Amino acid sequence: MDTEELKELSSIENFEKWSDIDRYNPGPRYVPDQNKQKTGVIFMPLRREKPRPQSLRMYTLKQDGKPVLLRTRSSEDYEEECAIASFADRIFREGGAYVSTPLEVGAYSDDTRVYSLYSYFGGDNLARRLPELYVPQQHALGVEAGKQLAKLQKVTPTEDDAVEPVEDIFMLLTKLGEKGIKYNGFSQAENFMKNHSSIINGRPVTALHGDFSAHTLFLDSGLNVGILPLEEVHWGDPVRDLASLSDSCSLPFIKGVFKGLYEGAPPKNFFELLAYYSTERALLDIDTAEDEAQLATAIIRAEKLASDMDNYQSVVPIWY
Repeated sequence: MDTEELKELSSIENFEKWSDIDRYNPGPRYVPDQNKQKTGVIFMPLRREKPRPQSLRMYTLKQDGKPVLLRTRSSEDYEEECAIASFADRIFREGGAYVSTPLEVGAYSDDTRVYSLYSYFGGDNLARRLPELYVPQQHALGVEAGKQLAKLQKVTPTEDDAVEPVEDIFMLLTKLGEKGIKYNGFSQAENFMKNHSSIINGRPVTALHGDFSAHTLFLDSGLNVGILPLEEVHWGDPVRDLASLSDSCSLPFIKGVFKGLYEGAPPKNFFELLAYYSTERALLDIDTAEDEAQLATAIIRAEKLASDMDNYQSVVPIWY
């Protein structure tokens, strides 16, 4: 962080109370080291992460001796930052989830930029810890993660909340067909999505994490599982939040999440819905791939999904 950047931040109210200011970069997602893994860890090529806004800068600092996360963006993003802060506050206060909470949002640098301060909990990224743990420990942490997700999903939208529209699966399949997309299991996936497009009708709508996996969770010094700072506002079918769990690289953890979220076994139509949303996510990744490398990774992931369900002969994956 250069002097000019620090000078710009100094225009934020209460800057004089801050110490240990440093740029924060989450870095690339963790890939398990095969030499350190215990058991139950699976290896999948990581999907492309959604790029962060170009104007977004993040910092860690201490305020009154407590760790704080600072987000800054262009003033054009003021309403979005307020919405994210309000969403995180509701997740904490209404749901009771262990998540970073907003302290304040405001403008600085002659109103050209906006900042958000969040409480920040220290700890290890959970994806980094899981491969070093034995199966029972991975499963137990999954149960705790599922309980945290259940708390997050207690929050429901009001009339003022913008609920995301449902993806038009027929349009998406048409686009992939026009691109000539083919892979092992694609025709079966296509038929499954067309034949099951109605199962998402009338589904409940709750708050969603939007990218729930071990990569977006942390483990504190007391071995409690928490949710890293939320970066977007999401509303939708709660099962949709579980389509990203495969990125956790741990089957015992994933099974634990199911158990913690549903207080036991998943409900009756759970795997049918999970198959639908997981396939939707895989197809969207293929459609939005920006280069050949991303496309190849997305296809590998889609083929693995199809294989896990015996090319859609069963919605319950073979590993469950």
